[in-house]
Amino acid sequence: MNHPVIVRSGGALLGLCLLAASASAGGTRSIRVTTYSELAEGQDQGVLITSQGDVRSGWSTTRLDLPQPSDDAVRSMVVAPDRSVFIGTGGEAPSVHVYQNGKLRKLAKLPTSTWVSALAIRPTQAGNHVLAATVADGRIFDIAPDGKVELWAHVDAEHIWALARDGQTTLVATAPGKLLAIADRDCGPASPPSGKTRSRTLFESPARHFLALTRGDDGAFYVGTSDEAILYRVSIDKDGRATTRAVHDFAGNEVRAIVAKDGKIFVAVNDMQRGEPIARGAKIAVPAAGSVPGVKPTPAMSSTTTPSTSPVEKKGKGALFRIDEAGRVEQLHAITDAFWNDLALDSDGSVLAAASTPGGRGRVFRALPDRTVMTALEFKESDVLALSIGGEERLVGTGSAASVYQVRTKPTAGASYQSKVFDTQAVSRFGTLRFLGEGIKVETRSGNVQKPDAAWSAWQPIGKATKVAATGEQTGEVLSPSGRYLQARFLFAEQGVLHDFTTYYQPINLRPRITDITVGEDPLSRLAKGTKPSTLRPKSPVVKLRWKVENPDEDDLSYRVFIRRAQAGLSGDASWLRLSGLDAIPRTELDLNTETLSDGLYELKVVVSDERSNPSELALTHELLSAPFLIDNRKPDWQEVRFDEATQVVSAKISDSASVISDLAISIDGGDFQPMTSKDGILDSPSEEVQHKVTKLLPGTHTLLLRASDAVDNVATAQLVIQVK
Repeated sequence: MNHPVIVRSGGALLGLCLLAASASAGGTRSIRVTTYSELAEGQDQGVLITSQGDVRSGWSTTRLDLPQPSDDAVRSMVVAPDRSVFIGTGGEAPSVHVYQNGKLRKLAKLPTSTWVSALAIRPTQAGNHVLAATVADGRIFDIAPDGKVELWAHVDAEHIWALARDGQTTLVATAPGKLLAIADRDCGPASPPSGKTRSRTLFESPARHFLALTRGDDGAFYVGTSDEAILYRVSIDKDGRATTRAVHDFAGNEVRAIVAKDGKIFVAVNDMQRGEPIARGAKIAVPAAGSVPGVKPTPAMSSTTTPSTSPVEKKGKGALFRIDEAGRVEQLHAITDAFWNDLALDSDGSVLAAASTPGGRGRVFRALPDRTVMTALEFKESDVLALSIGGEERLVGTGSAASVYQVRTKPTAGASYQSKVFDTQAVSRFGTLRFLGEGIKVETRSGNVQKPDAAWSAWQPIGKATKVAATGEQTGEVLSPSGRYLQARFLFAEQGVLHDFTTYYQPINLRPRITDITVGEDPLSRLAKGTKPSTLRPKSPVVKLRWKVENPDEDDLSYRVFIRRAQAGLSGDASWLRLSGLDAIPRTELDLNTETLSDGLYELKVVVSDERSNPSELALTHELLSAPFLIDNRKPDWQEVRFDEATQVVSAKISDSASVISDLAISIDGGDFQPMTSKDGILDSPSEEVQHKVTKLLPGTHTLLLRASDAVDNVATAQLVIQVK
């Protein structure tokens, strides 16, 4: 998700429509929160956050106590014709509970140690029986209205993931990928308990799992697979023959849930990260941030075999699709920090989608027929695993801590929206908070540690609340004390709405600091040395001065540069010569022409100021002195250059006014220069003696050219013409 826009303004408070244009550094700053992606970073309690960037009074929830506290997750739900809801759980003793008339009671405990993966209603003359499938053992149990449990069927499958009814037949989606049909007459206590129940394979594929199964109102069955994420349509004729066609091949690695009604198919597709990647890439499209809820671009996820319904914690991302009557596939919503578990259709044609957020808060999203998407519910549990909608009754089942929540569309009392914690980067004084909305009250709190704790200020209403006639915004003073961090809370009336809000603040000015000064190309900055000269480029007297700066609050900075001789007895600013001119410079470098100064040791002083971003009484400065460095523009001086014919030794003296002699070389008759050294064998002084034996000279006249360089690349030569007999 995008972070809230941070805007800086050097002038008076501006209208919201102008905030985006106010980006100068320093002065009053503001944080505006207006898109879904920004709002979704906060916490909602009883409010709806829509893809249009609104926070509205939402639904109320009531947590129901499970009759069996040892249950670790609510993993499946099914609605009976009489609107009662049956609920399957997992744990040490998986159970089925029933919700009737606003109350939850335990119906039966299953003789297995796995968990209930799917439920279906089997109507009988004696009442509604419940079929409960379990994972890891391929068994289906029948539970009578009085809670009596019988093993009803045992199929040859590693897992049973979904059940659906077709008259007197039960369709079973399994792993490995098969769709089985089991007739009621072949099931029950009369079937051999040690053997497998007779079944008919309607459809199978190379898929590892048939993970989702539902019956559409067109009478066809829709199957979703893993690891290939393909949606199939299976139609069964009156003679029991099945015809199968692929509806769509999605780019994730599992079709997790399906609902089909009125010619439309809603499909929840996940791309799970679990182990080694497979060939199919993750191509779930992520819309632009803020266009639909839950958008936060992340790297593609890998995939392998175990579906997300495993009790082992997983990570992944998901997308919600709608396929219309013409076969058009539209992505309604994408989540990149969570994955889907279940879908349910509401009476108004909207679809509810349950999601897990590993390490976060589980959520239920709602997609309206017009493609508006909103975060409908948010829970402290990270896994929302099952949904049920029966008339006005809505139930939500969670994992992490097994819970059942009763949901009503009537707004809840005490609904609120709490923003994320805003970091102003420095201790700040807070000004006005402006918001566009109705039926809400605003409170703020502040502190100096990122996570609110007892050291933060208490929640406090904004003061001097007024309404801006021209824009319809409401505004008030933030009364929370100065601090680095700020948080806002909006308390909703029964029909409240919040469109956006903006907070203004003035951070304390932070001092910029010069951290390093570099003189020329000498890595130690002890010599005013430019780039190394060559035969095509003579030495330039101009060297580049550079400096580094720390700018914690990103102010616009200006610099002043001074130089003086580094000699004993010279102290105080009176001896400084300003190099940067009358006006401060905005750059972190400056060219110095060393020919304007006499040779000797110098030091620089660089002064930084944030006066361009702050009033003069608040501006801060910092200065740094360089190490002493040498300016030397004089060439070395050759003296007493001689050649002894008897010994064929060239002797000379070489001296420099300030620099160490760093290089000696000789060229004979225009040949390449060959290195020489000093008489004592080490070049470490401004004055050196040379005694160099010249060998292999043929009789005749020869020209010797001696070359000396000092440490600052000043070069001097001496020519000697000799006669060899």
